[in-house]
Amino acid sequence: MKINTKSTIPTLLCLVLLTLAVSGCSPQPATPATPPPLPIESPPPDATPPETVITATPSETIDYNEVPFEWTGSDNTTPTTSLTYSCYLEGYDSDYSPFTSDTAKTYYDLPDGSYIFYVKSQDEASNVDPTPATSEFIIATALPEEEEEDGAAIPGDSRLLIVPNSEVSRIAVAYDDTVYALDSPNAQLYKSDHGGYGWANISRGIAGAATWDELAVAPDNPDVVAVATNAGTEVYLSIDGGTSFYATNLVSKLGAGEQVKCLAISPCYGSSSRELAVGTATGNGNGKVWVNIIDHFPSGWQDMSTGAAGWLPTPAISGADVFAIEYSPGFTSDGTLLAIVATGPAPDTNDTYLYIGIRDLGSNNTTWNTSSGYPVEICQSGQDTPGTPLTYADLALPSGYSGAVPSRQHAYACWTDNPPGAATAGNTNDDVYRIDNTICYRLQVRPDIICSLAHYGTYSRGKLLAGAMMSTSATASFAVQTYFTANPFSQCPTWQSSQKPPTGPRLARVAWSPNGIATYCGTSGIQSAFSISTNDGFTWNQIGLID
Repeated sequence: MKINTKSTIPTLLCLVLLTLAVSGCSPQPATPATPPPLPIESPPPDATPPETVITATPSETIDYNEVPFEWTGSDNTTPTTSLTYSCYLEGYDSDYSPFTSDTAKTYYDLPDGSYIFYVKSQDEASNVDPTPATSEFIIATALPEEEEEDGAAIPGDSRLLIVPNSEVSRIAVAYDDTVYALDSPNAQLYKSDHGGYGWANISRGIAGAATWDELAVAPDNPDVVAVATNAGTEVYLSIDGGTSFYATNLVSKLGAGEQVKCLAISPCYGSSSRELAVGTATGNGNGKVWVNIIDHFPSGWQDMSTGAAGWLPTPAISGADVFAIEYSPGFTSDGTLLAIVATGPAPDTNDTYLYIGIRDLGSNNTTWNTSSGYPVEICQSGQDTPGTPLTYADLALPSGYSGAVPSRQHAYACWTDNPPGAATAGNTNDDVYRIDNTICYRLQVRPDIICSLAHYGTYSRGKLLAGAMMSTSATASFAVQTYFTANPFSQCPTWQSSQKPPTGPRLARVAWSPNGIATYCGTSGIQSAFSISTNDGFTWNQIGLID
């Protein structure tokens, strides 16, 4: 069929135009684009912390143990009513409390002792006051009344919380947490039946003159306590917890210049016997070990060194002074008595050793250094030790120590010949040492010189505390350092120094509570005190005998 193209083209054009009109595709007028909105500049984040103020706090020393606190805060942006707070009582709480809106807190039934209260505020931007408000105070309440033999009530002596010009030169802790504390220069002996909270002066039965240098309590009876008096020439003994004391007449046995340097009491053996042992020194190697067998009353001192087998084990050792002495925890079965001795000057060996003695309780004699390799020089191989005199020495034994089993002969020892108050005038090898049978390891406690040790536990699962001889910090001249390690059985223990040391510039004498939860420390010098720590010596708080 023939198509007429001239008539078709106009028709198609009309159809296209009609379709565009119906579909809305007709050309639209152009409109200008809308510009994007300008950015809104955010204010800088709040970085200013709030300030905290304590508005109600106790006096410096109080005689009550219900203690309220109140506080408030201020901030540059957060209203005071929107601040939150966290508080912490050092000496009681284990950590800061969660942040809350509370502005008051009351502590109830706080025991006697020293405390520091801290509170810090937090704003809505989570900024925390970096310098918490603090309040320090001491609680000193009267002790519960005690009864005399006739039944009359007598008040406890709460004045012994503060004892001006006192020192805590030695401490001894019994298995029931009875604590004895010796003030050496002032010739005073104190007793606490409450783990250091509350003290009684029990010096009245001791006739010996100052100084009172050594102190010991029986490991199995808190009523058996002994103290060395008269500048180390006499020992007084009590078997009734300090109600009465007896002179043991040691002075009649001592030679010229001989003084007691250490004192120990054995566990009970047999039906009622126990021993008192002292180590003496003359400064030139003529010291001895004296033993007094006690059967309800002193029966006389016996020399356990002069002429005793093994006391001078080689021709090179012609004499020794004794600076630390300790009975084995298993003395009733192994009969072991340990001592740190220092020999005389040249031509003697001029060294420091660990001696091991085995007591024959039937014949009352002692044989020394029969274990192979003894005596053990207390230093690492190739190093040197000083001879007599030593300034300080101490021994600490794990509960599983046995002198009869070489694999259980583990002991910790320290010594120094540095003069009192001097940090560097003696042998540079002074430190803490662990003696495993006959192998000696240096445990690297630095930079302080150590004067006392306390061990709790067994040799493989124990912990060790060391007290420094003197404060070496220019910023804490009245705070002497302590050191703690949870792995003293390691060849390289990790030591933790105290972040709040016990007050007192020198002689940190340390001990564990019977359950190992608390540690005790006595210090000497200005601002000395008896202090307690419940976190292995990380922080200390004074609780009595505060100078």
